[in-house]
Amino acid sequence: MTINHHPDIATLMAFGAGTLDEPYAAVVATHLAMSEGGRESLRHIQTIGGALLNDEPAAPLGSGALDRLLDSLDDEGDTMTLTKRPAPVAAPTEDGLPLPLQRYVPGGLDSVRWKWTGPGVATADLAWGKDGKSRLMLLRVAGGRRVPEHGHGGQELTLILQGAYKDRFGIFAKGDIADHDEDVEHQPIAEPGEDCICLVAVDAKLTFQGRLMRALQPLFGI
Repeated sequence: MTINHHPDIATLMAFGAGTLDEPYAAVVATHLAMSEGGRESLRHIQTIGGALLNDEPAAPLGSGALDRLLDSLDDEGDTMTLTKRPAPVAAPTEDGLPLPLQRYVPGGLDSVRWKWTGPGVATADLAWGKDGKSRLMLLRVAGGRRVPEHGHGGQELTLILQGAYKDRFGIFAKGDIADHDEDVEHQPIAEPGEDCICLVAVDAKLTFQGRLMRALQPLFGI
């Protein structure tokens, strides 16, 4: 499997630092489980970050600093559990899903309850442990069908789990990840053949170009 599209370096840096919202971290971790090249890029980033930290001058700790740190860890233990990113591991589950995705889709793709969101298009929200503006979901586009042209109100990470799609940025196949921000407009078209299934993290509604789609958007919930 050749993977040609990877997360932006800023996204990988945020993942390595543990500052991504869980939906985004789940998408990146799943991509890393599928991509040796992605894992190697993350290792390079972590090596550079470690070297930069080593070059920083030491700062003296104030009185009681250790006690305050331990107290804060005790108080925030639940929060840290929720935000801890999935570990990027290479082995898939028995149903073919990468291990970081298993906790969100424990029954595999065959167990997903899809919601119709347009001709040839369906979505399924994935629970991720707490309320927030970020959303983790699966997107399924029938082979040969297209998603209406749209932009993004924020950041969108889209990882291909099955099939492929093409847009003005190229062809995205299994393991590829599209890392788009609010400046991007595109129209993904699923390649003929099998359905294209994607893992998606977003933090805002899509902005559709067509008047009809804008009118129907509240019904689709995307």
